[in-house]
Amino acid sequence: MAINTRHNFISSEPIVLIPHIALQQGFKCEICEMIYKTKRGLTCHQRIVQKYNIRRKGLYTLPLQAVKQFKADLVHIIGSKLKEHYSWSGKQTITFPCLESLFFGAFKGHIHYYNRRNHSYKCFFHGPDAYSQLASLFKNQNWGRKFFSNDQQTFILLFNAQVQKANYKKKSELPRLMVEWKTKSKRDAKGNHTSAGYLHLSFYTQQI
Repeated sequence: MAINTRHNFISSEPIVLIPHIALQQGFKCEICEMIYKTKRGLTCHQRIVQKYNIRRKGLYTLPLQAVKQFKADLVHIIGSKLKEHYSWSGKQTITFPCLESLFFGAFKGHIHYYNRRNHSYKCFFHGPDAYSQLASLFKNQNWGRKFFSNDQQTFILLFNAQVQKANYKKKSELPRLMVEWKTKSKRDAKGNHTSAGYLHLSFYTQQI
């Protein structure tokens, strides 16, 4: 096991390749939509992102069965936002307390952002292959879809060709699932300090 003391990470976790496409004006990371002028700039970005997916020193490893159960719980929680009536369609958000080790155990290999200052991670899932990617991650083909009577269903929108072609300036408007883990802290008038980790999910739903 190799220890990288500079970045305070233990390199014992699998790393996934980061897809990218070459553009006339540069090189684009398909996950975060960032565009770099040179291939070297994109390669540097990829190396940094890979380090985010290496377990940091001191973060304990949970049993595989606990991580498996957490993924099943996530599918259930996401399903609670998939309502039958069209008025519930649109942007949905979910926030709840979560251990950092649970988040890392479930999403390692897909973490694309890490801020050491405020201790937060982000994952982004979007594109034509995103649904099947998450189906494999959650071990559930219907993780983001709920069926109702009269052949109706509500699902999470992760790709829309028309939206992609529109080249929206605001990335938050793109259909995607964003998973964020961060620490929230509070301090009272006497200086007493408390903190806890929270998982935040945001996505768009649609009915057919």
